Amino acid sequence: MQKYNVSKSSYFYAIGLSYKKADADIRGHFSLSEEGKLALLNQAKENNIESLVVTSTCNRTEIYGFAQHPFQLIKLLCDNTRGTVEEFQEVAYIYKNKEAISHMFRVGSGLDSQILGDFEIISQLKISAKLSRKHGLLNPFSERLINAVIQASNVLKMKLKSHREPLRFLLLLYNTFLMKLKILPIKTFYSLEQEKLVEILAKT
Repeated sequence: MQKYNVSKSSYFYAIGLSYKKADADIRGHFSLSEEGKLALLNQAKENNIESLVVTSTCNRTEIYGFAQHPFQLIKLLCDNTRGTVEEFQEVAYIYKNKEAISHMFRVGSGLDSQILGDFEIISQLKISAKLSRKHGLLNPFSERLINAVIQASNVLKMKLKSHREPLRFLLLLYNTFLMKLKILPIKTFYSLEQEKLVEILAKT
């Protein structure tokens, strides 16, 4: 996997855990209160992390951010929760670069939700991005990506309302979009206008 040229020295990662592999007790160990999120963001700034977004719900806790190694983000999470690195390694997922981008789209589209097609997580992502922006932890790439995910979510909602088999259509639409995303060079992704990114999804 090529290094993304949107950061001088880092890769884009998505790290976290969800209901799929972690039970409620373990998820609770990694749950972040509002104070915990602030502490994590402050620690990230002290560690010179250039961009980071953290979400924490009853079903998942995730960090999307730039780092030289995913352990930098894992340590931030463990330092600010009751969870340990050992617990995290047993139930977690780590995605890098395009896989991380794909994961964010999957989460934002409701395909990774416990109830398929549930778009509630997109509201959490909006709130988290706003908090990161307030603390100077949202670089242009992350902001563009999150805005594209939000708009893509809106496109999906509109399309689903008019389809006879909405969940089946949602899966087909998303898989088609991912196929296009995989062949989209990162320089192209970064340079495209936000509306063009969403148009890729809207035309599938």
